[in-house]
Amino acid sequence: MSKDEAFKERHEKRMQKKKEVVDKHIEQANIEQGIVILITGNGKGKSTSAFGTLIRALGYGHKTGLVQFIKGTRRTGEVDFIKQRCPEVEYHAMATGFTWETQNWDKDQAAAIQTWEAGKPMLSDPSVNLLVLDELTYMLKYGYLDTAEVCDAIKNRPHMQTVIITGRGAVDELNDLADTISDLRDEKHAYRAGIKAQEGVDF
Repeated sequence: MSKDEAFKERHEKRMQKKKEVVDKHIEQANIEQGIVILITGNGKGKSTSAFGTLIRALGYGHKTGLVQFIKGTRRTGEVDFIKQRCPEVEYHAMATGFTWETQNWDKDQAAAIQTWEAGKPMLSDPSVNLLVLDELTYMLKYGYLDTAEVCDAIKNRPHMQTVIITGRGAVDELNDLADTISDLRDEKHAYRAGIKAQEGVDF
């Protein structure tokens, strides 16, 4: 047997074993329910990932909702697309934008509560398959929203509803509540090299 043939044979055996492991995991994962996904960390792409999943759900004809904290006043391509092409998506945005721009705790808290109250009914609507709570972590970290109230609403959502939460510095209660946590690392960022954020790439 040549070296090339031996390599291919070893590769085939490895792939057979890998398929057995994957098939076993797929067979064991047989519970049907919605999940809570927390996308956190200092790396770029948290909201981008959530929007991508929302678009995926729309592709299957699922009913979706989006509640956007902090970034609501800044134009982004994904929100423009949803507003223009996906009017069926229920959308609510916090009116104050970035908290470091307002520098007013009372104003930010009032805006956070207003946004939460507008979006909260979706957490009790069984027709909503997927709800994105973009940048929610900051609302709890800064004390704008009551952590227990928010977590209770998420816990008591309809059985098949999935909720995606994004943002840095998630409180312990959110970490405990999540079924899936993705922690994006910040290893390198063009912004720190002085490269300006680009339309269609960064926003």
